[in-house]
Amino acid sequence: MKLEWGTIVKSINWTFVFNLINFALLLWLLKRLLYKPALRWLDARRAREEERLRTAKEAEEQAKALIKEQEERLAQANRRAQEILSAAEAQAQEMLKAAREEARVQAQVILKEAEEAAAREVEEALANLRRAYADLVILGASKVLQREVRPEDHQRLISELAQRIDARLLS
Repeated sequence: MKLEWGTIVKSINWTFVFNLINFALLLWLLKRLLYKPALRWLDARRAREEERLRTAKEAEEQAKALIKEQEERLAQANRRAQEILSAAEAQAQEMLKAAREEARVQAQVILKEAEEAAAREVEEALANLRRAYADLVILGASKVLQREVRPEDHQRLISELAQRIDARLLS
């Protein structure tokens, strides 16, 4: 049996061949019109997502760097504030110490002036007392003697009396 082209063509199921051609054509159209654009769209979407992830990671790294920098600045500001506080406390202590020393010196000066003023008052009171006492003694002596005492005698008697009173007061 020799197969001839005519018998082969007659024996072929042409519906099946057309279905195969239609299927191949459909595959080619799907590949060309649907599959390639869908793959391009998926690739573009994947690229966009990767880019977004990359920029998000970069932003996160930048944020971490900024946070670290801000923490360093905050720590530095805290250290500077502590230094300023320490310096202010030291300065306040120095000012307080100086004020106390000045107050102590002023108190000593005031006390010394008061002691000197009291000593002057005592001397003045003693001098007044001596004069009054001398005047009384001379007055009493003149009454007893019934004569007038001359100024020279008066001065001599006052000096003697003052010496005796000083000797009594000092002993």
